Amino acid sequence: MIEKIVWELPLKTTDETNGYEHHWVKTKRHKQQQFFVKQLFLKEARKILLPCTIKFIRLSSHFMDEEDNLRMAFKWIKDQVGACLFPEKSVVYINKKGKVLENRGHADSDKRVTWEYGQEKSKMLGIRIEISFAIPDQPPAIDHV
Repeated sequence: MIEKIVWELPLKTTDETNGYEHHWVKTKRHKQQQFFVKQLFLKEARKILLPCTIKFIRLSSHFMDEEDNLRMAFKWIKDQVGACLFPEKSVVYINKKGKVLENRGHADSDKRVTWEYGQEKSKMLGIRIEISFAIPDQPPAIDHV
C-alpha cells in the first residue's frame, strides 16, 4: 500500500538563477522558507518510511524553466526537508564570530529519497510538498485456539 502525505504552504519561490535582488532579500526569503518547512515537519510529525519520493510543486500564475530555474527555486526548501528527514546529516558549527550555524546542504543526498519537481498554474502563490512511500502489508493475524 502506498501512503501519500500532501502539504501546501503559501511560500514564495522565485527564479534564483536569474534574479537580481539584494543578497539580504534572498537570505531572508531562504530563512523564511526553511523556517516554515521545519515548523510543518515538527507540527505534523509523521513517520516517513524509506525509500520515498518527494515531489515539490510550485503554485504560481506563470511557469518557470523546468530544468534549471525550478530546481533552484526549491533548493533551500529541499535542504530543509532533507535536514528534517536526516537530522544526523546536518552539520552544526560555530563561526568565527561565535554564532551557531547549521549546514543543511548535505542532508538531501541520501539515495533512498527520489526528488521530483513540478509546477501548476494557480491564483494563489505557494508550494505543495507530496511525500509518497510504501507501507509494508501487515501479516495476517494468527488466531490461537
